[in-house]
Amino acid sequence: MAAADSSAVPAAAVTDPAADGRSTSTPTSVLITNGNTFSMLALSGWLSEYATGLRKVYVTYKLPSTRGNLRGVLDMWRKSGGAYTYLKIWANKLFPRTLRHEGLPANVEEYLRRLGCSAPVEPVESVNTPAVVAEVASLQPDYLVSFSATQRFHPPLIETPRIAAVNTHYGALPAYAGLSPYYWHLHNREEQFGVTLHQIVPRLDAGPIIEQTLGSMNGATTALELMLRMAACVSPMLVRLFAGDTCVADARPQPPTGRSYFRHPTREQVREFRANGLRMLDSASRTRALAAVRTAAAALPARR
Repeated sequence: MAAADSSAVPAAAVTDPAADGRSTSTPTSVLITNGNTFSMLALSGWLSEYATGLRKVYVTYKLPSTRGNLRGVLDMWRKSGGAYTYLKIWANKLFPRTLRHEGLPANVEEYLRRLGCSAPVEPVESVNTPAVVAEVASLQPDYLVSFSATQRFHPPLIETPRIAAVNTHYGALPAYAGLSPYYWHLHNREEQFGVTLHQIVPRLDAGPIIEQTLGSMNGATTALELMLRMAACVSPMLVRLFAGDTCVADARPQPPTGRSYFRHPTREQVREFRANGLRMLDSASRTRALAAVRTAAAALPARR
């Protein structure tokens, strides 16, 4: 995977206000995520270090469609075609089967259990219901951590954590807000990619930036390869936040210009993508994905 250059903002850790500014405990958190294999890969390093403070995980299993997941997949196929839809099916259904066949963890919950973490994991249709918001508030987390959640968060949920609700997004915000940045960076022939850790506000991907990591595209020709490079940037930023090397209080507002927002590509855009010699995935990127999971699993305690 390509190395990434990081720019971090100096900060303080979670502290006891009566103490001398040193960290006094592991930050507590509630995680909201789609929970799939690539979320597991992105979050594995952070979970390995900070799962002891994890109080609960909510898995947003429903696609961003009010008509159900099957209808959402059909709508994606109609708009974006087979190649793009296959990438999503492979990542969410076919690849996890391969991993389980090899005895490897295939999602966030399986990774946590192999890690020895007993935090509850609950699939939810919506994280914005009064019941979920009340439960998160009762858990009193320092941070509400979002990664690849399939829903926008409403203000009552955003306001539950003691310190902040944060999200890690594939893109150098304010550019590349929205969906599938790993596809759009390739489609637009960018020379570098970005990953942004930011506070959550009601407007999607618009909150103040805590830290942003930039990396070289370095010859990437598949969306899967770029997804893996982006995923490798997520845990280091979360670890720096939880360690106190970066700080929410020093987050900077996003620039007022330069915002771009992307949705799923059209069939015509995917044809252009392929005409330029780009692919959604290939044997080499599938092999690298498997190797990445094996590496993450190698850090887990031995199974008894």
